Amino acid sequence: MADLETGTFEQTSPRARPAFDEIAPDYDASFGATPLGKALRALVWQDLEKPFASCRRVLEIGCGTGDDAIQLALRGVEVMATDASAAMLRVAAAKAEAAGCAGRVTFRRLSMERLGAELAGERFDGVFSNFGAVNCAPDIGRIAASVAALLAPGAPLVWVAMGRHVPWVWAWFLARGEWRKAFRRSRRGGVAWRGLQISYPTPRALDRALRPHFATVSRRPLGVVLPPTYASGWLERSPRAFAELLRLERALHGRQALAALADHFVLEARRLPPSGHA
Repeated sequence: MADLETGTFEQTSPRARPAFDEIAPDYDASFGATPLGKALRALVWQDLEKPFASCRRVLEIGCGTGDDAIQLALRGVEVMATDASAAMLRVAAAKAEAAGCAGRVTFRRLSMERLGAELAGERFDGVFSNFGAVNCAPDIGRIAASVAALLAPGAPLVWVAMGRHVPWVWAWFLARGEWRKAFRRSRRGGVAWRGLQISYPTPRALDRALRPHFATVSRRPLGVVLPPTYASGWLERSPRAFAELLRLERALHGRQALAALADHFVLEARRLPPSGHA
């Protein structure tokens, strides 16, 4: 049950993430519940249908306020939804109760760095992470290795990461004379944000980080035509422009070459057999 008092919401992270605790109350209003947020999330859910079709139990990394966990649970999937932010998890648990699917979601306060240690012995049919949670990992390769130990060969991994080279970002900030912000995603070592260090891998770099545990199946652009959240206020004042950009976004979503130029990209991979096994 999604119950904060009886242990389903487990506090196993070594420390909270104040950055995400602070933004949890307003996260849905500023992104999740906006037309842009809903449109992008719908494309991700579409990408989950095939790889997760036969999954009975899924691990979610960085579940935020729970929309994706709830969507999977409503489709009959058992979800362990993890996040390092207690505030995000409280919002998520309340939403799962309201949606009537709390019995299929376990919310667990757990940082990515502790996945391997805290979930040792657990088994999942797939793993999912949305909207840049993995960009917060200090070592994505290490996270991939710890997740691989929880999956059987052939199990799907779907991660949605923030990309490095984004024309929308360049144009938005250069038009305002903010050249440092325009190219900040390319900085060596990433970008400091609210006490975290955020990295921006290219699709190829994320491929490399996942090896030798996973083989990439596909990469899809997300936000190659539609703008980032901070640049989207004008869309709410122009429904016709939003509808046209969304149509183009959907049409280009399958163009893998564009994944390297999108605000986010959806990477699907499969768990490889452990080294030394056929």
